[in-house]
Amino acid sequence: MTIFDLTERSTLILKKYEKYDSDLKKKGTSSASDPFTEELEELEAEVNKLMVIAGEVALETNRTAIAAKNAEIRRVKNVMLTDAIDSVSKKVKKGKGINKEIIKDRNQKVQDLIDKIYAIPDGMSGGQNKRPSRYNKFDKKGKQATVMLDLENNVGQHLENNPLYWQENEQTQQFEKTWETRKLKQDAQLDRIGNTVETLGELARGMGDALDRQAPVLDDVEAQINKVTATIKTNNVKLKGIVHKMANARNFCMDVVLIIILLAIGGYLYSVFK
Repeated sequence: MTIFDLTERSTLILKKYEKYDSDLKKKGTSSASDPFTEELEELEAEVNKLMVIAGEVALETNRTAIAAKNAEIRRVKNVMLTDAIDSVSKKVKKGKGINKEIIKDRNQKVQDLIDKIYAIPDGMSGGQNKRPSRYNKFDKKGKQATVMLDLENNVGQHLENNPLYWQENEQTQQFEKTWETRKLKQDAQLDRIGNTVETLGELARGMGDALDRQAPVLDDVEAQINKVTATIKTNNVKLKGIVHKMANARNFCMDVVLIIILLAIGGYLYSVFK
């Protein structure tokens, strides 16, 4: 089973349980008492969506995209024609007031839906538009046995053994190989990116822890610097006062010296002219 099979099976399961949505509950109690009709309508909705996708493929010009979408369509058709159809077929006789006419009508609806599924183009060459015949195999007691499907009107051929449906061409095989190779490369790149991101995260956490440990030391250094700065400012103020006092004392001494010199000159002149 490939990843596409898992994806499509998961999608069908999710669609199956969408009936518990509040919007779908508003349909009334009729669908709740008729599981066949409910599941058939859900499957028809999925078939219509698949037909829309097939229509988009017809407008696609990229060969790689066409191959990818056709491969997806084939896988979805396989899921529908096996699990989904088998599940619907098991509910043909379930419900209230079921009679032979209703069972016959339901079988016809299932057959029409199978024909509709096979009619969806999927890029396969040879018989892709052929509609399979379907018949119900009954045992001696009239109970319905395994549902058989046949593209070539050969009774007894199971869908799983149908060579037309499972046939693949070189283009799809090449695309699958390319897809697997690129997926492995992308996974490797994502792993490397994940490891790098994890390493960066560890570095960031380590730097954060280191900063947290250094924060008290930095706070202490800042406090010491502030204290020294305040002390220097105080000393500068004191030094400025001392320098100012020394300048005043120097000026006073110079004034005294000048006065003494003037007095000496005056005394000398007085003694000369006396």
